[in-house]
Amino acid sequence: MFPLALPLIAGPGAISATILLSGSFSATIDRVQLILVIAFCLAVLFAALVIAERIDRFLGVTGRAILTRLLGVILAALAVQFVVDGVKSTMAL
Repeated sequence: MFPLALPLIAGPGAISATILLSGSFSATIDRVQLILVIAFCLAVLFAALVIAERIDRFLGVTGRAILTRLLGVILAALAVQFVVDGVKSTMAL
């Protein structure tokens, strides 16, 4: 694992959300629940990284191309939705 792996996997949005959530919790049980959710996500990520090569072999070239295009469409839809939400909130002011 190289030093950039953690920021590239987590991303600035996830890191910021975690910091903001942990700062807004007043009870200790809320922070413990947040840590448990993070631990679960790390376990799922670890499992995905362990079986990634097998999944890649299973998908093959065609499966990877289909998955890449499908995820690209989802990413484009999210980007458009963010722009529309931003324009709506700007117009509401």
